[in-house]
Amino acid sequence: MRPRRVAVRNVRGALDVEMHLRPMSALIGPNNAGKTTLLDAVRLFYGALDWDPERDRPWDEETDGESWVEIDYEVSPDEADDVFGGPVEGGVGRIRRYLTDGAGGKAGAYYRIPRDGDAGEPEHTGWTTAAKLGQCVYIPTISPMGEQTSASGPTPLRDVMLLAFSEQLIDGLLMGLRGSLAALETALAKGPITELESDLDDALKAWGLSVRVNVGDLSDELIMRHLITLNVQQGGTRRPLESQGSGVQRALIAALIQAAAKLRAKAERNAFRWILFEEPEAFLHPAQVTRLAHDLRKLVESGNSAVTITTHDPTMLAAAETPPEAIVRVQRPVHRIDAVSPAPERVDAALNAIHLRSTYARASMDCFTKARITNADEERHRVLYDLDARRAAAFFADQVIVVEGPSDVLFFDWLARQGHLAGLGPNVGVLDAFGKYELHRASSTLSLFGIPHVVLWNEDAAMATNAQSFKVKSCRDRAALQVLAAAAHDAGSALVGAIRLTGTIERWLDITEEKEGPWKSANIGAALTVAYADPGSPLPGRVDALLALLTDLFDGRDVAPHRATEEFAGALIEQRPALPTLNLSQEVADLPRSACTCPSPQWPPQPT
Repeated sequence: MRPRRVAVRNVRGALDVEMHLRPMSALIGPNNAGKTTLLDAVRLFYGALDWDPERDRPWDEETDGESWVEIDYEVSPDEADDVFGGPVEGGVGRIRRYLTDGAGGKAGAYYRIPRDGDAGEPEHTGWTTAAKLGQCVYIPTISPMGEQTSASGPTPLRDVMLLAFSEQLIDGLLMGLRGSLAALETALAKGPITELESDLDDALKAWGLSVRVNVGDLSDELIMRHLITLNVQQGGTRRPLESQGSGVQRALIAALIQAAAKLRAKAERNAFRWILFEEPEAFLHPAQVTRLAHDLRKLVESGNSAVTITTHDPTMLAAAETPPEAIVRVQRPVHRIDAVSPAPERVDAALNAIHLRSTYARASMDCFTKARITNADEERHRVLYDLDARRAAAFFADQVIVVEGPSDVLFFDWLARQGHLAGLGPNVGVLDAFGKYELHRASSTLSLFGIPHVVLWNEDAAMATNAQSFKVKSCRDRAALQVLAAAAHDAGSALVGAIRLTGTIERWLDITEEKEGPWKSANIGAALTVAYADPGSPLPGRVDALLALLTDLFDGRDVAPHRATEEFAGALIEQRPALPTLNLSQEVADLPRSACTCPSPQWPPQPT
């Protein structure tokens, strides 16, 4: 069983929110954006949190209608029979829990809801709990650690340990003990219990009441509350867990989740568990963040579990191998919560388009006389599973500058450290596309989340030294622009500008260009530092011109005046590149070709 989609209606600021989830998902967004509200909505659905009208009613007082949470579950045939009473279309069933009475008196009730295209009306399940849908375990970010690590109360630690000490696993271990307990109950019933009941019956006879004394079952609840303690030991000293720092306690909770998953996997029946973990990185050393992220990924892979986290740390996304399609960007425009997460259908459409464009762009490297056509699965991994911490940071940004390669990243990193990017906005990210042939996929991926972005790259042909080189480089430049332009005209594109400079960033800045990667950083940083210390250097003026252009593109202002400046002579500057003149599907179908059919540009190139 896996959650696929969560819809929230009229819960606090979540008036109409939809999230598409994967087995491992991450909610990202600024503080107070509503990430906790969305996790609490799942807890309200499971009954792990009680509805509180003062806390949970919609913020918009004029909002009408019921409050509810609806979850789509991907289920196996056996799970479909158990949960839904039979097969479900596409292996996905939809359950809604009403949280308020509304007009129909449905508060607290669970209904099976027809999915899009399914026939029928909502059907009352008759459930009083969500037990058929597994267990929801919630680990908060900030609270007194005793509230998280006590074994006697309803805490994350207790919930996690119950993952291991439950159902058939514990039943088998305790079968003999339960037999002894039954013998004890029989012995007590023949003596002390019978006498006690007789005396109490006499006392209550006038009220028409009698008393029965029962010996309780040796349950996992009793074991957890009275027979198991969890301590830490260092050397010969044993201490309660509460004596340790917050990082140790949260790391231990995460380790227990992983250990419990392994124990559960040994049981004959592995019930679904949904872990809601707020800011797992909180209080942890960076190395522990990476380890915890790996453990959460293993938990998802080990069995019938799902993990949904909130995070402010790109390292957590990268280490957990969270693909962009599993990210939910939570925002709070005005006084309501909004969540942006691409539906699977939209992801598939984007991947198909990227696959086609990538094939065409890569073929241009050999003037289309050769073609390496990747399969769709390989392209999917190239697009969605290559996030390191630096690249993951772009998904936390409000607007992004997409660049061609590491030199451009180094340039903008230096500017950011010196505070020169502040004029673009408070939260600007930089995303390395790994080459001009991949600019289109970076643009398409950001567009899935509606992240405004400007693409900045260089024109190779501007650095050609002879006619043949000029022709080849022009062919490649043309192909890179064609596929980016195609992405810019997709429905929902968030591209707000394209800038193609004449040559590399070093050439455009008129500084020495190092060929070896390790020297590029030192060279760019040193050149910029020297230039900004020299009142007569023209370089800061060129940088200011570029930043002014980026600002106008992000703000949607007319960029025509920039084209006329000396700094951008020969550059391509567009808010949206013109629609491609080629039929890329037909072009790819014709690959490979026996000869290069790129137009022969004029050599030497004429000034624009």
